Amino acid sequence: MPEKKKDVKPEKSVTLAIGVPGRKARATHKVSKNKKGDVIVEHTNLTLKKYDKINLTAKAGVKNVKQGVKAVKTYHKQNPHRSQGR
Repeated sequence: MPEKKKDVKPEKSVTLAIGVPGRKARATHKVSKNKKGDVIVEHTNLTLKKYDKINLTAKAGVKNVKQGVKAVKTYHKQNPHRSQGR
């Protein structure tokens, strides 16, 4: 008998603003799932006009958005944004 597909609950995306302490955050991090089910973090830097996407499922083994948010926060705790000599 063929197995039934489990209905996957769609997870809401989460937007984080991580920046240098004492300053307004210039970059936002949007953690969401793509159509394949992979967790993706989308970095948007408004002042530099740069955008990039990182697959957290492949990089960190993350399976849901909540784990993705934790992975992004942990990464930025260990590798903080720095002001550029200002």
